[in-house]
Amino acid sequence: MASAAGDFRSFRFSRVPVREGDFPTEVMQAFGPYGFARRILSVLSDGPCYTDITMQAVGRSGGKPGDFGVCIQRSSVTGGVSAQRTTDLLRNDDVVLHIQETGRRTVSQLGREATLGAGSALLSSNSDVSTMAFPKPARFVTIGLPRKLMLVLAPGLEDAFVRPIPPNSSILRLLLNYADALEDEDTQRTPELQHAVATHIHDLCALAIGTTRDAAETAQGRGLRAARLRTIKADIVRNLQDGDVSVTALAARHRIGVRYIQRLFESEGTTLSQFVLGQRLAQVHRMLADPRHAHRAISTIAYDVGFGDLSTFNRKFRCRFGATPSDVRAAERD
Repeated sequence: MASAAGDFRSFRFSRVPVREGDFPTEVMQAFGPYGFARRILSVLSDGPCYTDITMQAVGRSGGKPGDFGVCIQRSSVTGGVSAQRTTDLLRNDDVVLHIQETGRRTVSQLGREATLGAGSALLSSNSDVSTMAFPKPARFVTIGLPRKLMLVLAPGLEDAFVRPIPPNSSILRLLLNYADALEDEDTQRTPELQHAVATHIHDLCALAIGTTRDAAETAQGRGLRAARLRTIKADIVRNLQDGDVSVTALAARHRIGVRYIQRLFESEGTTLSQFVLGQRLAQVHRMLADPRHAHRAISTIAYDVGFGDLSTFNRKFRCRFGATPSDVRAAERD
């Protein structure tokens, strides 16, 4: 399945059989221009083997890197596989950051070999042949980045090829969380947001690989801040009903300062309390519009979402949506 909007491309394939030789033609055609296509040398486990592959690409016209381009591929294999990028599959000059989520792999390129375990990462070159072996089922993320741009952000880039990045790096975790931003519909529709998200991903990749002090300061004030803010917002949404979303609890969970969190929200012209209030109100609105909650009292829903005072809840709800909670529920029944 493929979709496109402006300078955004998305591909998704499920349960693709993995056999010796090339992937099916439609898969090779979709991923080949982006430098992610490989030939299967052998299946290393007994029984059938399958892969799921999803990719989002921004700033890539026909797979060619743009000034701010980035490709993110999420993949999994159900069995052991050994695959190779051969000379005829070298389609661009990207560098590629591989992040191993589960399982492990061995990478061979440029006369070097390294093994990645879960949580670790490694950089490779798209303009050189390589072999990757996954001895058992695995899930992983692959990020294609323009070489020229990354050389500016991380001048020691080429020395880092096929040298493992330590596992459980906080930067890698933030990068994986932030990479999901490319799946947001708003990001896909808006060129400005596409550019911003790609730039933030470049920053996070440079910090993971290793960069100069000046470039690190820029990346920390740009991509790292954006990734932390997105991660904290996701934490708030997850814990809105049953967890603690106070600034002290968030600071403890994310191992950052209270004032730093406050500044993150201030950079967007809001506050943590305003964001939490907005999320609570939005969740109540969704539940009132959902027939599955039609049997529940409005007061119960409000309390469950975290409102402790009904008069304050009703006032804030009406101010936000221009209608009372009862009006919203009634409108959905009509």
